[in-house]
Amino acid sequence: MNCAEKPITTNIYEEMFKIFIKAKNLNDIIAGIYSLIGNPIAIINNDFQLVAYHSPFLFEDETWNESIRMGYVNYQTYKKIRESLKVDEDFEIITTLSSNRRLIANIKNENGGFAGFLIILEVETKLEKLTIDFVKILSKLVNKYLSDQNFAKTNDNLNSFLSSILNKTFTDKTIFIQKSKELKIDLRKSFYLLILDFNEQFNEKTKSETENFLKSVLHNCVVATTYHNGDYVVLINNKLEKETIGKINDFLFKMRFYMIRSNRIIDLFSLNNIFEEEFKLFMLLEKSIGEYILYNTESYISLLPLINHKKEELINFVNEEIYKIFLYDEANKTSFIDTIYVYLVTNKSLSESAKKLYLHKNTITYRLEKIKELFNIDFKDFNKIMNYVFSINIIYFLQRKIKNYAI
Repeated sequence: MNCAEKPITTNIYEEMFKIFIKAKNLNDIIAGIYSLIGNPIAIINNDFQLVAYHSPFLFEDETWNESIRMGYVNYQTYKKIRESLKVDEDFEIITTLSSNRRLIANIKNENGGFAGFLIILEVETKLEKLTIDFVKILSKLVNKYLSDQNFAKTNDNLNSFLSSILNKTFTDKTIFIQKSKELKIDLRKSFYLLILDFNEQFNEKTKSETENFLKSVLHNCVVATTYHNGDYVVLINNKLEKETIGKINDFLFKMRFYMIRSNRIIDLFSLNNIFEEEFKLFMLLEKSIGEYILYNTESYISLLPLINHKKEELINFVNEEIYKIFLYDEANKTSFIDTIYVYLVTNKSLSESAKKLYLHKNTITYRLEKIKELFNIDFKDFNKIMNYVFSINIIYFLQRKIKNYAI
């Protein structure tokens, strides 16, 4: 396209340079350029994610409005852009999207490949006043930050895809499914997430040794791997066998590492939300149990609803009789709470309870009779039993004394 050669201001390139020097991130650059031209600006990377934008108001058409709200450009908008702007063109002014005209420029990486889109909406400054040089310079500044932020952390597309959805899941499911098909990911399969915390033991040697070990022990069930906020994350498509878990536990004990395995993940679309919940549970188990083992979420599933509640509110959910027993234990140095919990989670088995508590069966029987004598406890009503277990889990959670009795 032909653009006017007259710049917006005589010193605009000098001002752009000052903005670039002072900017700490991509949003700083966008905000600075907005102050020069008064036009809202957005940046979309090559994963179709809206990674930066600046506007004192939302864009005035519903398609782009929704994209801003979601944090991603939706598939319909992306399709219109690609139809109007060819990859080999620098930029084009497009009027077909809505009543608002916008200038859309290809952002190209150092190899000339597609890195994303720079989009400038026409508001204060007419788009024709933006010179070719202005757009090219701005595109180069943006590309530098896109490269520095390193959205694709590895050349392995599957690993990059995992990293992308962990950072911020695709809120437009159409694009997510399209990406999955491109990478030949069968979304009908069940997936599991493994998160490993290197803690203070992390270094390049342990990183390499861990990667090699997991690849060998997990064989062909690894879908993708990545590092996320310092943790090693592995996406697998198979439930681990006991023998495999045993090998992993031996390795974790040797290396002094902690690890957690998620429940079955039915919908990879929500993987970042699942990761956040798993990580909260992981941190709790590390602090409360502190064993170098592979924790399984299914064993601690009852704790998940507790993690996102304010602690001062949780005590209100504790069964009244259970709370009385807890206070009795505190005053008399007894262990009635532990006895009730183990008895119930072992399906009221005296022998199993005795094993887990390292007590004689007669001692368990005596305690249960004493509890019935002192408190209004009903071990026959299923709903009350569930209430008791949940209430004791809350007490354990608040005390950071998570019990491993259920395993």
